Amino acid sequence: MRRLLGVCFIGFVLAGCAIQPPAPEAARLAAFTNRQLRISNLSNWTFAGRAAIRTARDGGSVAVYWRELNGRYRIDLIAPFGAGSVRLTGDAQHVRLQTSRGASAVARSARDLLNRYLGYDLPVAALRYWLRGILAPGTVEMRELDRQGRLASLVQQGWRIEFRDYGHFSGVDLPIALQLSRDQVEVNLVIRDWELSA
Repeated sequence: MRRLLGVCFIGFVLAGCAIQPPAPEAARLAAFTNRQLRISNLSNWTFAGRAAIRTARDGGSVAVYWRELNGRYRIDLIAPFGAGSVRLTGDAQHVRLQTSRGASAVARSARDLLNRYLGYDLPVAALRYWLRGILAPGTVEMRELDRQGRLASLVQQGWRIEFRDYGHFSGVDLPIALQLSRDQVEVNLVIRDWELSA
């Protein structure tokens, strides 16, 4: 009887271990590749959230509304207490910036416009990818995956991106908390809602 109980105990332990085995590297890489492909193919998406931006000189927070529609985008950055807002609209060829104070400008790069008007050097073109939890085009200096094959951390274009949390939206896991840092710039972004369409 004692021997039978011992055999049963060992069987239960082994069965418990088999329920959640460590994710094999090949399976994680396959999940990562599938995610990258699926999310890259989504051309229409919207998110709403809030960003806290800190630089060596100052800091602040803004509400962020970002909409992508067939290669065109609109980004609204709204400061609290009526302190002003900025809208960026554009595509791969050009971008227009408009402020609530009446300023307007056009350039080829959203990054240049934000730097000129707000003093923030943010890689807007790459953010379009990182915010969705996928790699931006170009060299990747470092990449770490979580157990589900999602990006956990990334270094690209000199920026370090930490993917703090994911949420499930329309059958896809998307970031809902990220931290981006480079030199003396740090951005903490919390996303409260994603909307996806093909």
